[in-house]
Amino acid sequence: MEKRLGGVPWLLAPLASTPQRLAALEKAASHAATRFASVGLRAPRLTRRDGVYPLYFVRDLGSAAAQYGYGYGEFGVIEALRYQKNEWDRVMIVGEADGFGKDQGIYPEKVAVSVAHELFHAVQDSYANWSGHDNSQLHEEKWVTEALPDAIGLWAIEGLSFMGNSPFDPQQRFASGSRRFGKVLGMRPYDYPLDLRTPPPSMPIFPAGSTEDDMREMASYMTNSFWGYAWQQSMPKGSEWKPMRHALMLRTPRRGTSSVREDSLAWTDRSLKENHPAWKRGLYDALPAFLPWWVAYPDDVMHSRKGEFAHTRWLKHAFVDGCPLYELDDAHPTATIKVAMRELAGACARVKWTGTPVGKSGWPAMALVVVSADGGGDAALQDFHLGMHGTSLGKSDPYLDPASKLLSLGWSGLTLDPRKPASTDGETVITFSNVPLDPLYAKRRTYDIYLGVGRSDTSGQLDKPAERGGRPASSARVSPRRHVMPGQVIAVPDGRTLTMAVVPSPIAGKDDCLNATAKSAGVVALGTDAGGASNLMSICLDVATNATRKSLNPVRQPDVKLVLPAVPDGHSGPVRGGQVIATWEDPGLGKRGDQHVDARTKDVDINITLANPAFVRGSFVARFKAPSDTVNGQLSGSFTVWRATTNQRMPLADPLDYVSSDLIQMYTAMGKDPAEIGAKMGRRNASRQSKPSSNSASQVDEICPMDCKAMREGKASPDCLKLMDSLYAACPKGEGESVTRDEVASLAAWMFHTMPEPMRSEMSSGTVDTVMKMPSAMRESWASKLRAARDAESK
Repeated sequence: MEKRLGGVPWLLAPLASTPQRLAALEKAASHAATRFASVGLRAPRLTRRDGVYPLYFVRDLGSAAAQYGYGYGEFGVIEALRYQKNEWDRVMIVGEADGFGKDQGIYPEKVAVSVAHELFHAVQDSYANWSGHDNSQLHEEKWVTEALPDAIGLWAIEGLSFMGNSPFDPQQRFASGSRRFGKVLGMRPYDYPLDLRTPPPSMPIFPAGSTEDDMREMASYMTNSFWGYAWQQSMPKGSEWKPMRHALMLRTPRRGTSSVREDSLAWTDRSLKENHPAWKRGLYDALPAFLPWWVAYPDDVMHSRKGEFAHTRWLKHAFVDGCPLYELDDAHPTATIKVAMRELAGACARVKWTGTPVGKSGWPAMALVVVSADGGGDAALQDFHLGMHGTSLGKSDPYLDPASKLLSLGWSGLTLDPRKPASTDGETVITFSNVPLDPLYAKRRTYDIYLGVGRSDTSGQLDKPAERGGRPASSARVSPRRHVMPGQVIAVPDGRTLTMAVVPSPIAGKDDCLNATAKSAGVVALGTDAGGASNLMSICLDVATNATRKSLNPVRQPDVKLVLPAVPDGHSGPVRGGQVIATWEDPGLGKRGDQHVDARTKDVDINITLANPAFVRGSFVARFKAPSDTVNGQLSGSFTVWRATTNQRMPLADPLDYVSSDLIQMYTAMGKDPAEIGAKMGRRNASRQSKPSSNSASQVDEICPMDCKAMREGKASPDCLKLMDSLYAACPKGEGESVTRDEVASLAAWMFHTMPEPMRSEMSSGTVDTVMKMPSAMRESWASKLRAARDAESK
C-alpha cells in the first residue's frame, strides 16, 4: 500500500490513513483477486513494484471510490517522459473521500466493491481481444464495460470481513432497501432498451439526472443487475462466473456492426451463446428470463419488501413508464391491453382477481392471447416473450385466425395466485419482452393482448318423469351460482364445437388442480417447483386419493355442459348449433347402473355479446322436453369462454421455444444440454400440430382414427401412422382385441391396490367403465403401459 503526495486532491495523502484502513484495503484486493483466480480469470494487468501489485491510497477521486489506469509513483521529468512514450505504469488508486464517505455507516464494503470493480478492469486489460472500440468514456458501451465489472465486483467480495464487519452477504447488507443501494443493486428501468440506445427520461433512483447523457451513463452502470443474473444467478451452482474467462477472449467487433453500441451488443449475444450452459440462443433466452426474475427479486432473492423493495416502488424502478393494474372479477372477467415495447426492452401489467374465491387456493387461472398490432406477423410473435412468477414461459404453436388472417399466440391455465399476496397487494405481475433472435435487428413492436378468466352462471329446474314400467321420477335443481373456470385456449374450427362446463364438478380441490400455473413443459407444470408457486402435483394427488363415487357424482346435483359452435371474430347476436347436456345421479332410481340421468337438448338459444381473438361472451337458454330430451324444464345462464378460432397451428421453428426458462435451467443444472428438452417438446407437440397446406380444409383438419380395426384396414393416413405410432403400436397384429374387461379390471385393481377400502373398489370400478369406453387403440395402449409397470414392479 502506497500513499501518493502532490499538490492536487488526487495526489494528496489521505486524511485518515490508519493501519486498519490500509490493511482492510489490501485484504479486499487480495480477496477479490483470489475469487477471480478461482474462476480461471487471468492475472490483472498491473505494474508490479517490489514483486507485488501496488495499491495507491489518495485523498479524493471525485465521485469515484477507486480507479484503474495509467499512473505513477512520484511525479517528475522521468515520469513525464514515460507518459509521452505511453509507458506509464498501470495502477489502482483508492479515494478516501468517496470510499470512506457518507455511505460507510450502512454500506462499509462500498470501497471494497469499488476495488474489486477496478481490479476486474485490470483483468480485462490482460485479454488482448478485449478491445474493439473499447473506450470507457463512451456511454454507448458502458452498459457492458462498466456494468459487468460492477456485477462481478459485488460477487468478488462475498464472504469478505471488511473493517471488522461480519462476512459480506448482499442479502443481509441490502435488506433495508435503502435508496442509496440503488446503484449497486442495478435498479434501472428495463422498459428502455438493454443497450440504452434510448435512455430513460427519468429514474427514481437518480433524481439529479438532467440530460440524456446523465441518464444513459447512470443507467449503464445499473445494468449490473442483468449481468449478475446472466453469469451468477442463472448459472448452475458452483459454476458462477466461470465462463467469463472464455467470454473475455471474444471481445472483437462483429462483422457489419457500425458503432460501439452494436459491438457491445454483438459481444454480449455471442458470449452468452458460446459460453452460457442455459442461454444457447443468447439474449433471446437470457433477457426474457431475466425480466420476470427481476420482478420477483425482492421476494425470491432478498426476502424483503422494505424501502425500495416495496411492491409498487420496486416496479416503478424497473418500469419507469408504468405498470398498469387490471382488476378482474365475476362481472368483469376480461381485459384488453395494447402494449408498445422498445427494442430489447420489456413492459408489465399487474392483474388482480377481486371476484369469487376459487377452490382451496382462492385464485382462478386465466388465459392470455397476443396478436401483433403493427403488421409484424409471425416475426413479431417470435420476438414476443411472456413471463410471470419469476419465469419466462414457453410458447405454444401460433394459430391462424381465418377471419382476420392474423397469427396469434395463446397461453392458458395461468394462475392469478400472487404467491405472496401480502407483499404484492394481491397482484400478479406479468412481464412482456421484445427480444429477437438477432439483437442487431431488434425493432419496436406493438401488440394487442387479451387476458382474463373464463366464467359461467347457470340456474333452472329439470324434472325426469316416471317411466312406464321402469324407473321412477327424478328432479334436479341448478341453483344460481357463478362458476369461475380455468383459463383455456381451445381450437374450434368452423363446423366443430366446443364443450364447456357451465356448472362445475363439485369434487373437492378440482379447481386448485386445474388452476395451477401452466408453463409449456415448465417446472411448475411438472409440480416440482421449489419456490412454491404451485402445489399442482400434491393437490391433484390429494384430489385423486380423496375422490369417491359419491363425491364425483353427488345426489341430484347436475353437471351441465354447453356445446358452443364456432363463433367468428366480431360476431354479435344469435348463433345456431348449440346443445346443452345435463347429467346427475339419483339413488332413488334403483340399483347402481340405473341411477344415472342423461338429458340433452338442441333447443338452445345462444346470444353472443362479444367475440374477439381471445374469448367469447354470451348467454343461453336451453329448453328440455320429455321424452325426446329425457326431462322437462329449462336452464339459462351466461358464460365467458376462451378460444382460438382455428386449429391451423403453425409449428414453432425451434422446439426450444416450447420450454420455459426454469426448466432450461433445471436441465443445465443436471449437466444436460437444453436442446435435449427442446427436442422432447418438439416430439410431444408434433401430434398436436396441424400443418397448413394448399390442400382442402378437410385435409388440414384430418382426424386420426383411434380404432385398431380402422388402422389395420388402412384407414389411417401416412401422417397419422407417423404421428400416432406409439399409440398404434399397442394394437394387436391379428383380428380381435387382446385386452378384455376382466384384464382391465385386474390392471385397475393393481393400480389402486394401495388405497383403503371402500375407496379402492370404487376407484377400480370407475376406471374399468372409463377404460372400456375408450377407443380400442387408446384402450390397448393403456393396458400395455399398465402391464409393463406391473411386471416391472414384480421383478
